Amino acid sequence: MRSRLWIVLWVIGILFPMGFLAGAWKPFGRLFDRAFAAGWSHILMHGFLYLILALLLAQWIQPDSLKAALLVLALAIGIGCLQEGLQWVMIKAEVDWSASAFDLMIDSAGTLLGLAAAHLWASRRKRAPSPVDRGGHFG
Repeated sequence: MRSRLWIVLWVIGILFPMGFLAGAWKPFGRLFDRAFAAGWSHILMHGFLYLILALLLAQWIQPDSLKAALLVLALAIGIGCLQEGLQWVMIKAEVDWSASAFDLMIDSAGTLLGLAAAHLWASRRKRAPSPVDRGGHFG
């Protein structure tokens, strides 16, 4: 249950219209523009947001099969499409399909990295012997 709450909060954070807030509140807008003016920071942020989303989703949907991993990827892409759609509605600008497609590719790459990290984490946890198995002590 706890992981689902974090997923909901993270998705709300992803979907929150930062660009709209930046336009409506000038002090935040200056900070936002300074932080995300460079293309690399925009790419890094999209990748980071979706990497974390994949890790959170992997706590809820164990991606131990191709079907489960594709479900996590599909959910992340759906959230990415919703995010892009909300940006169009809030900013009311002409749709830049190439920029949106690029953002979705970065979102997908971040999701795949998150799935890979979740898989590595799960496989290490399965292989690591407990302290009792090693003859050690708990405390």
